[in-house]
Amino acid sequence: MGRAVGSWRRATLACVLVLVLVLVLLAGTRALENGLARTPTMGWLHWERFLCSTDCASDPLSCVSEQLFMQMADLMVSDGWKDVGYEYVCIDDCWMSLTRDNQDRLQPDPERFPSGIRKLADYVHSKGLKLGIYGDVGNKTCAGFPGSYGHYDLDAQTFADWGVDLLKFDGCNYGTQDQLAEGYRNMSLALNKTGRSIVYSCEWPLYMRPMQRLVIGNFGLSWDQQLTQMALWAIMAAPLLMSNDLRHISPQAKWLLQNKDVIAINQDPLGKQGYRITKDNNFELWERPLSGGTYAVAVMNRQEIGGPQIFSFSTSFLGNGLACNPACSIQQILPTSEDWGLHNWVSFLNIKVNPTGTVLLKVVVIGESPAEKPVMNINKKPSPDIL
Repeated sequence: MGRAVGSWRRATLACVLVLVLVLVLLAGTRALENGLARTPTMGWLHWERFLCSTDCASDPLSCVSEQLFMQMADLMVSDGWKDVGYEYVCIDDCWMSLTRDNQDRLQPDPERFPSGIRKLADYVHSKGLKLGIYGDVGNKTCAGFPGSYGHYDLDAQTFADWGVDLLKFDGCNYGTQDQLAEGYRNMSLALNKTGRSIVYSCEWPLYMRPMQRLVIGNFGLSWDQQLTQMALWAIMAAPLLMSNDLRHISPQAKWLLQNKDVIAINQDPLGKQGYRITKDNNFELWERPLSGGTYAVAVMNRQEIGGPQIFSFSTSFLGNGLACNPACSIQQILPTSEDWGLHNWVSFLNIKVNPTGTVLLKVVVIGESPAEKPVMNINKKPSPDIL
């Protein structure tokens, strides 16, 4: 995992790249028709907030222990996270004992997980949630605990026997790139052989290019950067695994992460990934086709200093000229919910966006279905209809 905090620009670029690659892999998983990951996975993961905190005596509230995951499972139910689609409670690195047991199986740290992973999985399942766990393709995990190299079949069966529902498989401490690729393929085959439905959260793309993270509800992000992260998550049809302290999350961050309109875009059943339409200086215009003749549109301002700036574009850019032909209604989803009314294919939109911020829109086609419409010439300059 990339763990350094880099600049906003580098982090956003890397984030977009990795989300694209992860979704390519997820598309391959869906092709198996095993019922898993038909829409992007949503849940909670401990790493970015709690790292490898293992001293339960001096810091019990932050310690990576069964108590932490039970508390998060409780909150996901009581505070409405489960109701809006967050399903997985995921353990990351540092859950293991430093050695395997006498049968060469992975085992949890006995002091921090005294009841064992099977009992923890039972508890999470009793809440109507699912449990995720962490492993590594190499000899050791990123934090130095036992890796799965040479034990892929055994570890996969161990996870299945414990009732695990998702495996995040990291890529530290491997040999060559060929060995890395072989290890990820071997674990995929091993998971399938268990007969248990386990989502395979493959970190392989991450190790093809370094990545820095931004994570909503944690330290270090401005509000506009959190809005951008949420908007891009929805546009890119990417998995959302929160990594924050749900016991102390701010109302503002909770509102953003539980925003049903944004989540609906991400979880749209059409399953198409978004793409960038154009780049103009510091602005980027993104679009994602949705079911029911609808489009999600994001306008992102990459400038890091100064004040809000206006980006103007014709609605004829949207949906290859189809989204507002003959007409469309536009709803602003982020940063606030606003009805922008009716528009047509010759409308111009002037959108004010804060530095590092994003405006997320939902465009609903009115009139003929997109399949019945001719493609309009987007190079023709329409008369302005200023919003």
